[in-house]
Amino acid sequence: MKKKSQIKVTHKRVEAIFYATACGFLIVGGRLAWMQLMPHASATALSDEAFHKAETLPARRGAILASDNTAIAVTVDQYTVAANPRAYSGEEKDRLADVLAQTVEGNRAEIRAALDETEYPDGRKKFYVVLVRGVDEVHIQKLRLLMGPQKGEKRAQRVARKAFWANVSIAASPRRDYPLRAFAPQLIGFTTNSGQGADGAEKAWNEWLGGENGIRESLVDAQGRAVPGTVRTWRDPVDGNSVVTTIDPKIQAVADATMKDVFEKFRPNFCVAVVMRPQTGEIVAVSTAPHFDLNSRPKNIVEIATNRAFNYNYEPGSTWKIVTAAAVVENVPGWNSKRFYNNGTIKAGKHTIHDWQFWSGKVQAGTKGFSDGFRDSSNVAMYHFANMMPRQTLVDYARKFGVGERPELPGFNVSGGYISRQNPREWPAVQYASFAFGQSMMITPLQLAQIGSVVANGGDLMKPMLVREVRDPRGKVIKKFEPQVHRKGVIRPETAREVGKMMRRVVSEGTAKRFIFVPGYAATGKTGSAQKAEGKNGYRGRKFISSFIGFLPQEKPEFVVAIMADEPKASHWGSETCGPAFTKIAEEAMFALRLQKGADAPKPNPALMVRKED
Repeated sequence: MKKKSQIKVTHKRVEAIFYATACGFLIVGGRLAWMQLMPHASATALSDEAFHKAETLPARRGAILASDNTAIAVTVDQYTVAANPRAYSGEEKDRLADVLAQTVEGNRAEIRAALDETEYPDGRKKFYVVLVRGVDEVHIQKLRLLMGPQKGEKRAQRVARKAFWANVSIAASPRRDYPLRAFAPQLIGFTTNSGQGADGAEKAWNEWLGGENGIRESLVDAQGRAVPGTVRTWRDPVDGNSVVTTIDPKIQAVADATMKDVFEKFRPNFCVAVVMRPQTGEIVAVSTAPHFDLNSRPKNIVEIATNRAFNYNYEPGSTWKIVTAAAVVENVPGWNSKRFYNNGTIKAGKHTIHDWQFWSGKVQAGTKGFSDGFRDSSNVAMYHFANMMPRQTLVDYARKFGVGERPELPGFNVSGGYISRQNPREWPAVQYASFAFGQSMMITPLQLAQIGSVVANGGDLMKPMLVREVRDPRGKVIKKFEPQVHRKGVIRPETAREVGKMMRRVVSEGTAKRFIFVPGYAATGKTGSAQKAEGKNGYRGRKFISSFIGFLPQEKPEFVVAIMADEPKASHWGSETCGPAFTKIAEEAMFALRLQKGADAPKPNPALMVRKED
């Protein structure tokens, strides 16, 4: 009897254990099923170690590359350090703040204050606070070393270390970086804090570069990891494409350095250089001084970030005589044989036009032709010959050279210059005279480079070109760009050759002789020193815009270089202010071309290796 009673009790115990275990499995299984089917409610079911987070998964912005694939703008990782403030005691918070301040150079007071934020204003518990943002790779590696295994630590120390860091998270996020720093900053531009293009190429090409952010909405633990089974939304980011530009890094670097020198020596408001390949319209360098570092933008960023090469309208002065010369060659029969006595003055209605070269003693009065007047930068000669053709003709040539229409550079802030819409036959004589020698119209430095390119390439107006190709995130070319002619036959090839010869005389005999010399190559050019109009005073003030436009080699031009300085202080002559800058950039450009093309590059002429003295 006793034995049967014991067996009966044992059976009851086994049944009780079975039913208790089965109930436990049912409760756990039901709970898991409820969490899967009711994700919104699952947030309250998990422990205080997890919290809900809708997180943007940022796309990596594509790179901006130079023509040789040198990185100009790239995306690198920066890091955010965060923690669960409810997981630490007051003493541990002090220690964590001290460690982070020393390791990742965070603000100790701000870190400590963040760790005390354990609740939201409405009383809900807070399990995630940001302690430090924008930590670079070097400092984050120091922190990771500190969080990881330590040499010689014992088991208890390892357990304590893991427990201390268990509620600290490190999250990577992309940051725009400019490895070359103050390299063509006004052209490249910059991004907003959210990674969108804000200015320059970054803004113009944002559609290519930007990509598309993703999103993840889930419960995450203190280290930012998604809790399995709680993800509501997950869309992967689509990284941006990269843009390969036409910018030559060697030529751009020397243009930046040269403009810096001009700015420091002559103290203009700003100075600009534009370098183009005349046969293709490729822009290989654009520099505006003063420069700034794209990685540490100054407070006056709005003031100095403007790309004045593309959008600053100004009266060009004597560099405009290239357009007048082209019109004269094609529209004044026998222009090259016509001569007149030039004493440095000519009447234009009630006004008298003067040539500065005569009263300065640099040029003597005498019987001269148009080419002589171009060489000497004579305003009198320009007006004298402009009067031999209808006024509308000269205005038409200005428009054919592209003045008054915006060059095609989509996304950039580009100006098109200005020409009066009034019928030129109604202009006062002095206005037409001014138009002939470079006032009463406005152009930009980019348009000056285009004007020079028309002469250099034999007569075609090319579309300016800044992009060679676009590549997807894997490096595959998805869009390729080729040179395009904007206007064919602006001038005849023989006209271009004649104007080129006159520009060569400026360098070898005339106003630029002392300042332009590129060993081995025949350079051409035209100086400009334009007096600025100042309100009611007109052109009586002492403010000037100095400029120079030239190309080389003369026979088969490879580069056009335009230089402009606004209100230089030490000298206002374009030859003295901008001529040496042209020489330096042109010489380095030809050197870079020889490195690139080797035996296929234009060979230096031994007869032009030494400057000829007077």
